[in-house]
Amino acid sequence: MLRSLTSWMGRLSPWMIIGSLSYAALFVQPTVNPHPLNQPLLENRDAFFDAEVLGQHLWVVGQNGALLVSSDAGQSWKREELPGRDNLQGIAVSPAGKLVVVGNQGRLWVKGEEGGWTQQEALGEDSVAKLLDVSFIDNHFWAVGEIGSLLRADAEARHWEQLSIDEDVTLNSIRPGANGDLWIAAEFGRLLHSVDHGETWQVQELGSESLRAVHFRGRIGVAVGNRGGFYLSENAGETWREVPAFTEEHLYDVTWHQGRWIVTGDRGALYQSSEAIPERGWQRWAPQGLDKSYHSRLLNTEQGVLLIGKQIGLLDAESLRLLIKENS
Repeated sequence: MLRSLTSWMGRLSPWMIIGSLSYAALFVQPTVNPHPLNQPLLENRDAFFDAEVLGQHLWVVGQNGALLVSSDAGQSWKREELPGRDNLQGIAVSPAGKLVVVGNQGRLWVKGEEGGWTQQEALGEDSVAKLLDVSFIDNHFWAVGEIGSLLRADAEARHWEQLSIDEDVTLNSIRPGANGDLWIAAEFGRLLHSVDHGETWQVQELGSESLRAVHFRGRIGVAVGNRGGFYLSENAGETWREVPAFTEEHLYDVTWHQGRWIVTGDRGALYQSSEAIPERGWQRWAPQGLDKSYHSRLLNTEQGVLLIGKQIGLLDAESLRLLIKENS
């Protein structure tokens, strides 16, 4: 009898363990500590997508909720992880120090100058759309993403309005234009333009490849995208023309800094041109220390152009100074 009971208990015990684990999975919710972590500053899995600067403060965001923070212009850093461990796709800051971070599943996080992070679900808790970019333009926060997602908030990021595009198109980035207008770089070679603060949009189709970023210097506009896509406007975006590709790599961002245009992208793509109208003169730029990974963001700072991707570095006139090294 005892041997039989022992045999049955041996058969049941694995199922009892599995059942208790299933109960825990359903009713015990894990928590995430958003405070600085006692761990290496960089991890092998890290990938970074965007950055922001305000005075001496720098913020860099990436996958798995990673947030790197510096209060001394990159001399020292600390690492935090926002609750949820979602991929963080974009970050923006207002002149008053209000921070907004956007990421996967329509989520965004807001932080005041003195307060902690609060999570918001501006697209609804069932959203599957990634929010890919956020910018502070004309005293408002703007966020864009998949499935035509477009959000606008006041300078305090308290009230978010959905102004989404009624079309299943990915909106990759939003930037200011030459005359206080708004521009969105989108997939399928589309540029969206608004002159009425986002209430209505006009669409220009520049090609078939996704556009990733647009930047204006006065009336000169440059849009870049996949497979080396490069488009130029000399009349504040009224018309655009295609510039022959100088690379086959995807181009993810473009900026103007101290007398030159700079573009970056996949597999170490980094090019510069000193032409005021950058139709020609593009040269491959390979400063010492640049690797062959992707770089998704170029951010102007007082010290130079911040290069964000697998590497985080500062581009000056001729070189790249890595702000964070792999063995940090």
